[in-house]
Amino acid sequence: MQFTLAILVAIIVFCGYMFVDQKRRDTKRRESLRARISPDGTSRGMDMADDSLTNSVDGELSPRAKSMQGLLRAMGVNVDEATRKLERKFAQAGILSADGPIYYLFFQRVVSIILVLLAIVYMTGEAEGTQKILRYAVGGFMLFAAFFGPGVYLRNKIDHRKKKLERAFPDTLDLLLICVESGLALDAALNRVCNELGRAYPEMTGELNRTRLELALINDRVRALLNLGERTDMVAFRSLVAALIQSERFGTSLTDTLRVLSEDFRLLRLSIAEGKAARLPVLLTVPLIFLLMPAFMLIVLGPAIVSFARRGGAVTGG
Repeated sequence: MQFTLAILVAIIVFCGYMFVDQKRRDTKRRESLRARISPDGTSRGMDMADDSLTNSVDGELSPRAKSMQGLLRAMGVNVDEATRKLERKFAQAGILSADGPIYYLFFQRVVSIILVLLAIVYMTGEAEGTQKILRYAVGGFMLFAAFFGPGVYLRNKIDHRKKKLERAFPDTLDLLLICVESGLALDAALNRVCNELGRAYPEMTGELNRTRLELALINDRVRALLNLGERTDMVAFRSLVAALIQSERFGTSLTDTLRVLSEDFRLLRLSIAEGKAARLPVLLTVPLIFLLMPAFMLIVLGPAIVSFARRGGAVTGG
């Protein structure tokens, strides 16, 4: 039991240290980025952007990540190729720090081996009764974390982020249409959308802020827009990117295209809400059967059961 607690405490302390250190480094990066973009010290609408905007500009590895990278190279891991394959998934998860793929590979290739060895040693230890069951449970959890932990974490981050972006997209598109109809250019419209939706949809604000930054820094505006579709990997964003690229290349009316997209996704959001409402009767069937029906049967049959018991008690007493 003491060994189990020691392992859990060590994992919690290590994760806490990594989290605090990463937040400290991200704060320094953000302050440096604001100073570079706005010399007067103002953020100019960047306060609501998430860490992805900072990490997209500064791609330097931290000293800890560099040491992990050196260890992985010494083990024969092709870090450059593995990192290249993971970059897209990490971008879809909203983790744009250069350290992210290195941490992922380090856990997958080094920490997982340590966890497997610890799990085997812990599960084969002498124990009886509940202690043995506890050892197998903790060992099984460690084996699961070793083999599937990184992949499950990354997949959950991607799915969670996509749900948030999907929820924010119709409102963002409506506001972008209003800004374009008022005469604003694309860059100014994105800036206004980020200022208005920063508190409500921080994930969407981070994506649009990064796109706005790439539009200003990258010479190829089409490449900057395509990066938005690749980072999100969603049909809605790919449709928006296609409309923006069409407007950039052929000079077509961006207002008409955005209006059509806005109407389509508004109808899509309505159909999704109607689908969820149509599923409610089916979802309520199980609670009705297992919770309400016993109470209803008790109310209906309760008096008869009490009366029968009293009569039976009276007959038995006679």
